[in-house]
Amino acid sequence: MPKVIIQILILCLLFEAGRWIEKFFHLPIPGSIIGMLILFSLLISGIMKERLLLEGANFFLKYFSFYFLPLSVSAVVLGPFLLQYGWKLILILCVSVLAGFAATSLWVRAYMKVKEGGSYD
Repeated sequence: MPKVIIQILILCLLFEAGRWIEKFFHLPIPGSIIGMLILFSLLISGIMKERLLLEGANFFLKYFSFYFLPLSVSAVVLGPFLLQYGWKLILILCVSVLAGFAATSLWVRAYMKVKEGGSYD
């Protein structure tokens, strides 16, 4: 058990380091993302081995579903609201996703034409 606690502390230190970097440099990227990037670069470079954090990460994954419990309860409580307005929410989400896909596709297609001077149809 002390090994798991140390591994969790290492993960928390990386998280806090990311938050500190975000605040110190006034970055628009969340500190948690910066912490994950630090962890990723440590793992890729080989400075930190995966097995060093394996049990601590498994502890978080084992109890991960508890973080979604409040969301599930809220969905049940807001059932009448979702019945009345849910179709509008789903419509907005679908249109947003399709617009994002279309914009990305058009941008990539235009970029590839400019970069390589060809068409990819």
